[in-house]
Order: sequence, then C-alpha cells, then structure tokens
Amino acid sequence: MKEKNRHISMKTKAAWRKNINISDVDSFLEEQRQEERIGTVADKSDAELFLSETIPSTEKSLKKARKDKFSASPKYCISLENSSKVPDPIVKRNRVTNDAKITKRTSQVSRLEQKKLKSLVGNRKSLRGVKNSFNKDIWAEEAVPSELKHEWFPEHVVLHHMKNTGKPLVKVAESTHAKPNAVQNVEIPASGASYNPSIDDYNELKQTVIEKERKKIKHSEHLDRVVTKKFIKMSKEEREAMVLKEMSEGLFENADKTTAAADEEDSENEYSAVNQPVQNKKKKRSEKNRQFRAVARRNLEAITKVELKKLKDINKVKELSTELNKKEKGIAKKRENRAKRMEEKLQKPGRVAYLQYEEPEDDFLEPTELADSLRTLAPAKSLVADRFKSFQKRTLIAPKKHRDGIPRTNRSTLKKWKRYTLSTHKEAP
Repeated sequence: MKEKNRHISMKTKAAWRKNINISDVDSFLEEQRQEERIGTVADKSDAELFLSETIPSTEKSLKKARKDKFSASPKYCISLENSSKVPDPIVKRNRVTNDAKITKRTSQVSRLEQKKLKSLVGNRKSLRGVKNSFNKDIWAEEAVPSELKHEWFPEHVVLHHMKNTGKPLVKVAESTHAKPNAVQNVEIPASGASYNPSIDDYNELKQTVIEKERKKIKHSEHLDRVVTKKFIKMSKEEREAMVLKEMSEGLFENADKTTAAADEEDSENEYSAVNQPVQNKKKKRSEKNRQFRAVARRNLEAITKVELKKLKDINKVKELSTELNKKEKGIAKKRENRAKRMEEKLQKPGRVAYLQYEEPEDDFLEPTELADSLRTLAPAKSLVADRFKSFQKRTLIAPKKHRDGIPRTNRSTLKKWKRYTLSTHKEAP
C-alpha cells in the first residue's frame, strides 16, 4: 500500500484541486446527467416500466417472434439512435430528411451519371419482372448462321473467322474528310475561250488577261524599286578602294587629335558625384497648408470636369447614337469583307511544298488566230497537263517545275549506255 502524503500544501487553488477528494460530487453529477438523458422513473409510463406476459399458442409465438426479429432495427444501429431526453436548445433547427439529401446529391451529379443511374434502376426493375426466365442458354455452344455454313469449312473455323475479322468501328474526326479548298474538280473555261465566241465574251476575256498582265508588271516594278535599286553598282577597283579605306580607319590620325583625346580622358577621369547632396529642409506650417489646399483644389477641378462632361454627354445623345450606328455599320462591313476574303481564300490553292502553285496561261487567242471551224482548230493544251494542274490546284499533289506540266524523268540524269566489244569475243576478220 502507498503511504499517505502527510505533508500536503493547501496554499493555492491548484493544490486544492489536486489533493481534494470530489468523487462523490462527480458521481452525483453523472447520475443527474443520466436522468436528464433517459429520464427518471416518475417520468416513464407503466407500459415502459412493466411488461404483462401472456402465453399464446406455439405457432403464433414463433410467427410473431420471427416478425419482430425482421421488423426490429439491427443491433449495430442501436448506438446511432438518439436516447437522450434533453430538449434541443435550438428550437428552429433546419432538419434535413433523407429524401432531401438524396435530391441534393442527385442535383450535383452530372447528367451522364443521372442517365447511368436511371438505366441501372430500369435494368433492376426489368430483372425483377423477368426473374428466373431466360430466353437464351448461356452455356450452349455458339451456333454458326445458316448463310455462312459450308461443307468445306468446319464450324470452329467459321467462328474464328467471324471473331477475328471485320472492319472495326473507329470514330474519325470530321476534318479528315474535309476538303482543303473549294476548288471544283473540273472547272468550266471562260465562254470567251470558245472557238467561235461572241464579241462580248471575247472582249471580257481579253480584259481579264490585260488586268493579269498589268498586275504582273506592277509587281515586277515594285520588286525592282524596292530590292534591285537599293543596291549600288560599282566596279571592282571602287570596291577594293572602299574596303581599304574602311579597314585603315583610325590608323593615320594627327598627333593633335591624340593629345586632345588624352586631355579629354583626363578630364573625364576626375571624380564627380552623380547625385549631389541635398539638404533636409523642413517645410513650414504655412507651406504645408498651401500644398494641401493646392492638392484639394486639383482634386475638386478633376471631379467638376468629370461632372461637366456627363452633362455635356446628356445633350449629345443624338450624336452618340449616330456614332454608335456608324461603328456598327463599320463592324458589319468588316465582317462581310472577312467572309468574302475567306471565300476567295477557299477558291485559291494552299501551300503544300516549297514551290507555289502557278496559274496556267489563259486560253486566249488573237483575232487572227481564231479558226473558222473545229477541223482547222489547233489543240491549245494537253488533257493530261490540264488534269495535272487541277491536282496541284486542289492541293492533292505538290507543284513541280516541268516544261509542259507533265511529270517525267530527267533524261540528262539517266546513265548513257555504251557498247563495248570484249577482246575474247571479237569476230573473225
């Protein structure tokens, strides 16, 4: 047994709490809390305190016991039940039922998950209705369709072929089937290029050819002005003299220049402070007040300026509306021009290789070259060359440089075969 501590200090409250025995007080308070939770004997009814037993027949007792057993809550849920008799301190508490919680959770899930849940519930309901009824024997061997049965092929070969062959269903992006541009496969030539055109169609074709030639001349003149004329033409002797002058720059200067440069360097080497020292001059009270009033005056002027502008804008409502309408019209016009440019871009060939597509020459003939009939008409170009250019314009193949548009091997690169006569196979003279 432990010896009692005879020398106990009772000077402070901590010593009193440590050494005093209050077990009887704790037990009393615990009993009081228990009564508040479950209630006292006086508060309970006779049905809760006493049980009147009757002895029924054996069949009814077993049936009732089984029924009570299944209707009663399981033992592991007893700890979750509220057995306290203490009233809720918050009278107006927001109590949420299980149905409300379920609806809240279902509202947070996505539509796809809701569809999955609905399908699962529907499947369960359907399974409950058709329970223990199967139309197909899952353990039966797979049967071969009558269309695929053949005397030369056994069933297992046909089944293996059916499982391991076939075109898989793959979702392909729409951009893979989209055309790179809106160029037609076969373009209809201009009506003025006919062998017997009308005067108006012929003049229209002539005007388009003239416009194209003017654009080409204008582009070449622009390149000549911007690129070619920017470079100075000089002879070999002038270039050598210019290089010698640039390389010998600064080698043969006068002595006066060197001394002047040395004096300048000495003067630059003298010390001089970048930031001059500043005295901390305290402002007087009157100067501070003057500065404060100046700042307040500037702020007041800015506020009055904004308010006056608002009043002026109210009187300019009609002008502002006209400006807004003008801007909207300008935006609509820009949108139309952008759509037009996109349509024109679709009619042009895209860039496939380092070479750009070059439009073929128009089928324009001079008035003297026009034929009277189809018999005397000379063919303008080859049908193969026309189709080859069409492939290039539709960006199906890369443009290449050929003489007439027909791809062919370069004969200069081919090996030239020579005929030799071996000494052992010389013919007799």
